[in-house]
Amino acid sequence: MTNGDQQFLSAEAITALQSELEELKTTGRERMVEQIRQARDLGDITDNAAYETAKQDQAMLEGRIARLEELLKNAVAREAPTDSSHVSPGVKVTVRDVDDSSIEDSFILAEPEERVTGARVLSPRSPLGQALLGKKVGERVTYEAPGGTFTYEIVSLGSA
Repeated sequence: MTNGDQQFLSAEAITALQSELEELKTTGRERMVEQIRQARDLGDITDNAAYETAKQDQAMLEGRIARLEELLKNAVAREAPTDSSHVSPGVKVTVRDVDDSSIEDSFILAEPEERVTGARVLSPRSPLGQALLGKKVGERVTYEAPGGTFTYEIVSLGSA
């Protein structure tokens, strides 16, 4: 496993993902078997929209299970940041657009799986997330995105 494969998540996020995985592998699969059985009972499966939908739902369920298994296999529990003097995973970051000071945005730098209640999450793997890592209040970062080149100033840092 390379360092790039690792997913740094809070212990709470890992626990929540483990619970979701267990629920999908048990109750989720049981519900899916029932949904497919009911669709099959409607008649010929070769021209059965309910059956096709159930099979698509099953594929999505199995895809999510595979994603969670891979994610948890590479998950590394990170400690809650004790130092919010620089941008690191788990830190709340507020930035302001250098070209338009009326544009200000805040988010938690974390993997999307963190699902921080009441906060937007920015992946450290994203172009902006990578540009911000290690920076301090007052520093500017420039990054390339599909919409062009953007420059932001870090306005504040805090604990999530």
